[in-house]
Amino acid sequence: MKLLNKKLLATSALLVLSHTATAGNETVVRYKGDTSFSGFCKAVVKDDVRILRSSIQRSVGNVAASDREVIRRITAKDGLTCNGSNLIEFSEKRNAKQVKSFLMAQI
Repeated sequence: MKLLNKKLLATSALLVLSHTATAGNETVVRYKGDTSFSGFCKAVVKDDVRILRSSIQRSVGNVAASDREVIRRITAKDGLTCNGSNLIEFSEKRNAKQVKSFLMAQI
């Protein structure tokens, strides 16, 4: 199980937002890397805690055994990255106040 977790975190580090453009009022985002973890970055881009919680729930059992452990792993410096930043730094850059507040309360 530990080997699987290390492999998943190493793979998730490849997840980045490759391009962000504005089409009217809607943000268009393309992902590259392991797109099975794209929901975490999408939650930050949309500043939507509901999407974040859903992504966390889908990761329980694959990344860690509990919600809290998933959050701890995805917010670690060597965990999940979006545009080269960990999830909290990416939340700051994108001004995703709701997602950042949720993550900080869980750590």
